[in-house]
Amino acid sequence: MTTSSGYLADEEAIERFLVLRSEAIAYATAASQAAWPELFARRGPQALEACAEDIGFHLDFLRPTLETGDLSPFTAYLGWLAQVLASRGVPGDSLARSLDHLGGFFAERLGSAATPLLAALAAGREALAGDIPAHCYDRPCPEPWPEAEAFGNALLEGQRREASALFNQALDREASLAGAEIHVVQPALYEVGRRWQQNSVSVAQEHLATAMAQSLMAQGFGRVEPAADNARKALLACPAGNHHSVGLRMVADAFELAGWTVHYLGANVPQAALIAQIRELRPDLVGLSASLPQQLRSLRQTLAALRASLADGCPRIVVGGLVFNQFPLLAQSFAAELLGADAVRAAAAASASLNG
Repeated sequence: MTTSSGYLADEEAIERFLVLRSEAIAYATAASQAAWPELFARRGPQALEACAEDIGFHLDFLRPTLETGDLSPFTAYLGWLAQVLASRGVPGDSLARSLDHLGGFFAERLGSAATPLLAALAAGREALAGDIPAHCYDRPCPEPWPEAEAFGNALLEGQRREASALFNQALDREASLAGAEIHVVQPALYEVGRRWQQNSVSVAQEHLATAMAQSLMAQGFGRVEPAADNARKALLACPAGNHHSVGLRMVADAFELAGWTVHYLGANVPQAALIAQIRELRPDLVGLSASLPQQLRSLRQTLAALRASLADGCPRIVVGGLVFNQFPLLAQSFAAELLGADAVRAAAAASASLNG
């Protein structure tokens, strides 16, 4: 973790940074196209779209650094993207040049208020020049059980029967659905993501693996007996913009097995729908998940909207997800509890607090 007040921007500067987001993306995309015209011509209109999307991600991952002073989410993202681009034949210096383009844009538009932003961009460029490690969004990874590797391969090959047999084998041996999910499914899907990053599996294969894993988790739930009803309700959701819901499904399973009644809303839940469900169901606990730093803005907005709309009727709110496990300092900017780094620990902490 690299933390420095030199990367910390004030609220006014962050607001101006956000207002300029679209203009900054357009400027840096045009500058990249001018720098590599042959590449953009060869790849067609999708090259412009991909470039604009990547530059938008630069800004989304930069924002948490400006809000907390923690540089590590930004440099981790750059290490990840560097490998993604290299594995797909994109020029090696294009990423560093895009940071330069953004620096020039914000220096002109923000003046002295751009100082923390420029420091973060410069640090990111320096990290790239120093052969930054290829970061993978799979840490901390639970200890894989023996079935995990073969299970992941079966998912990628679309071999549902083989994957089901391996999952059931782990479930039968350990007598723990949550354990099988955490130590078989989670490491296997992390490996799938790592292979996509290296361009050795396709987006379609990744989607197939995720869908098959979710169906097998649901199948496994039918084979276990939950604890007695503890008379508590939990509502779990991924706020708008977060489409990574497998981990939250594991949390939902762990809570149900611990005796909770769980209302699992899944991925990309709009604020209005979330608030309406909370008002109707009146849960004892609301759990919200974020997987990547770029999703923190939506999570923060959702927390504020819940508290403003529900006021004294707002239930206990907890947050979790891979982003907080990887970058713990980011949690300090959220006025919400963190229950644990995995589904089992989160459910145990929530249940223990009922008796505290």
